[in-house]
Amino acid sequence: MMYQALYRKYRPSTFDDVVGQDVIIRTLKNAIENNKLIHAYLFTGPRGTGKTSTAKILAKTINCSNLVEFKPCNQCDSCVQINNKQTTDIIEIDAASNNGVDEIRELKNKANLVPSNSKYKVYIIDEVHMLSTGAFNALLKTLEEPPSHIIFILATTEPHKIPMTILSRCQRFDFKKISVKKIVENLEKIVEQENIQIQEEALKEIAVLSQGGMRDAISLLDQSISYCPEKITSKDVHDINGTIGNEELIKIVNEILNKDIAKLLKIFDELDENGKNLIKLVEELISFLKNILVHKISPTYFDESDSEIYEKINISINQFDLLRYIRQFSNAAYEMKRSDNEKITLELNIIEMMNFQSDNCKEIKEITKKEEKTENVKNTQIIQKQEQSEQNKEQTVISNQKIEEIKIIRINNALSCFNKKLLLEYKEKIGLVKKFLLNEKYSQWVHLIMDGELKALGKNYLIFVYKDEPMSYLFNQNWCIIEEILEAVYNEKLKVVATNIDDWNQIKQEFNSKTRIFEWKEEPNLEEEKIEKQENQKNEIETIFDGIIEYSE
Repeated sequence: MMYQALYRKYRPSTFDDVVGQDVIIRTLKNAIENNKLIHAYLFTGPRGTGKTSTAKILAKTINCSNLVEFKPCNQCDSCVQINNKQTTDIIEIDAASNNGVDEIRELKNKANLVPSNSKYKVYIIDEVHMLSTGAFNALLKTLEEPPSHIIFILATTEPHKIPMTILSRCQRFDFKKISVKKIVENLEKIVEQENIQIQEEALKEIAVLSQGGMRDAISLLDQSISYCPEKITSKDVHDINGTIGNEELIKIVNEILNKDIAKLLKIFDELDENGKNLIKLVEELISFLKNILVHKISPTYFDESDSEIYEKINISINQFDLLRYIRQFSNAAYEMKRSDNEKITLELNIIEMMNFQSDNCKEIKEITKKEEKTENVKNTQIIQKQEQSEQNKEQTVISNQKIEEIKIIRINNALSCFNKKLLLEYKEKIGLVKKFLLNEKYSQWVHLIMDGELKALGKNYLIFVYKDEPMSYLFNQNWCIIEEILEAVYNEKLKVVATNIDDWNQIKQEFNSKTRIFEWKEEPNLEEEKIEKQENQKNEIETIFDGIIEYSE
């Protein structure tokens, strides 16, 4: 007798057997109990989450003559015929291979026939998004005027491909990915009944690798049994799936942090020679780096065992580096899926990522020196802000008003000398700001620059536009540091300003229609204003403490 695959053997047979879709099951039970079944259902969601199984259970349940607590009796004529696959009242159609107009017209003709020995005639159309346009049009007529004894259950992984005319006539249920915890619980029941020896960690790995699909999880378990008939370990699971475990991931991450490109490439060479799936490996690495980032931001997010894993990583790694690594490997995964040579694509991305810092070390060191020189000044400013009086708060308001005044001047100056050709040249080079991502103190401003869009340029004035006001406000509050970065990129002194998209649209309309004159104007020197304020403060202090203060010569 041929071996029966576990995913078929343990396929849900009642509503209570369906795992991880509690809301959907409860809704369907209530509809049956209150006699509120409708003529068309749409089950959507990722593969292996129970769509077709639930459709079959629903078809069997509503046709059972002796239903007890929503469980088919398996003894009435309808249940017996369904179990023996002899029923003519439940028709399963695979739309992938029966997607033509003729098949749906035949379905339409047979739909008028009453059920032979059941209450309802149920049509289950799997992968319904594969139907042709003509087939959907033929199906639409039946959905518009369905016979009372007909129920359609449409199942698909891609609901966006279904015409709205069909969607609007169905009651939609979105099946979610099943949680790792629930998959593990279901797998534990299966291994107990099958008397399978397996590590608890291996079960968890299977659940994680299945990505929320119960069928995939059970299939991977079945494959693991064939690979290792004795006791299944997490290493066995990774060997079968072409992935790697946490220890190997830690080794890769440490080599990235050590910036040893030779060792890193050798690791990937060995993994490729051992038959590992490089795309899956990169996706695992992205997930692992993401978890390190989350652990760094919120150490209490993970349980104790997982926290120990992420604590093994070099604690000196910063959040901005982690974000950069995640972005680089995400780009690599995207390119690998579209490349004829996955390994070369991965290696090129690794070389680009590792050379990124070495190519720009000199420039970054120079920036760091500048930061060190101004560090004491910045610390003094922080203390002064903490000790501000009400009088100083008023001065801050004045400063903000001055920034708003300069913002208007800079926008006018940029547009009064607008140069479209030069703007295009500067836009092409704006991506060079990324080389400053490695510097922790500059990274946030690089991200701020990249989040905006360079919209206008005139002489040495640049206008950036943001989707919301807070981002443009933050930009304008930090002109000096942003101008430092852009000066290094373009090798010239520049002045910048930012505005939000709504204000920009108004400015652009005025510029294009020439309803407003944009004239050049010299902007005030903020440094001179600061000196004047300091002198005023000094005079006030002398007045208050007259005769007490002595100045050293």
